Amino acid sequence: MQKLSFLVADDAGFIRDLVKRALKSQFAQCQIDEAPNGRKAQGLLNRNRYDLVLCDWEMPEMSGLELLGWLRATETEREQSKTPFIMVTSRGDKSHVVKAVEAGVSDYIGKPFSNDQILKKVLKALSVNHRDLIRSILKGQATMSKPEGGLGESASLLTSSQATPRSAPSPKLSDSASLLTGGKPATPKPAAASNKAATKVLVRSSKGQWKGAVRDVNLVEISVDILLEEAPPPILFEQVVIDLQVPDQPSSLARINGFVTQLALREASMDARSVRLGVKFVDDDPEKMEVLSRLVASIRR
Repeated sequence: MQKLSFLVADDAGFIRDLVKRALKSQFAQCQIDEAPNGRKAQGLLNRNRYDLVLCDWEMPEMSGLELLGWLRATETEREQSKTPFIMVTSRGDKSHVVKAVEAGVSDYIGKPFSNDQILKKVLKALSVNHRDLIRSILKGQATMSKPEGGLGESASLLTSSQATPRSAPSPKLSDSASLLTGGKPATPKPAAASNKAATKVLVRSSKGQWKGAVRDVNLVEISVDILLEEAPPPILFEQVVIDLQVPDQPSSLARINGFVTQLALREASMDARSVRLGVKFVDDDPEKMEVLSRLVASIRR
């Protein structure tokens, strides 16, 4: 079986581990290099050729978009074939997809994602240069495990107005702001906690999304009461994205990656409609941290 090589670039080690785990579940003998920022990824790309690059958009020192632009220019200068490049990011609005397409991206997947969702994108991107291998995988003739669903089921996000899985659409900036500022808190709280209860967030996973009210937050983690309206709650250690903004600052929306560390029913009933969720942040993006810092300050003042 052919050994494939991948480069995974993301400043969040937790996200890199998720991507690597997904790749190894399908390609047991693959070679995976990783980079915590765009500059280190650039150095690896200068020295090595990869079958596929999976890269975050927002990274320190050099963004994913800057890395993609540099890579395409370098490949043109060196007369090399284009390396398949998948942008893996929480920036899912149409304007960012357009920018990525213009820079030469091969495909795009929004955070949060499931193993099956990212593997479908990987197989689709690899089929350009490794068609026979991917066909054999999809027909079940390879020794690797086959992901659920076929290559044909992976609709291209580059020709759609939606850049995240259908089960968990990534709202545009205006849509997220509306969700975060509309409606009432999950449950009323005494005046001492009113600042927290009045602060809304949107929690998203690969399976659904939930409106929530902040119970506590710092620069490391957040506690949120979410409403179980249509989707069941996320599970422990599941990857999620928290859409939050500073009250009265609608332009301050930040989408912060994290994973679930706590899950508890707010009432001892099978019909409970509210869950307290604890999420640990894994992002280290300066702009997101600035918004988070302002949110913490507004709640604790």
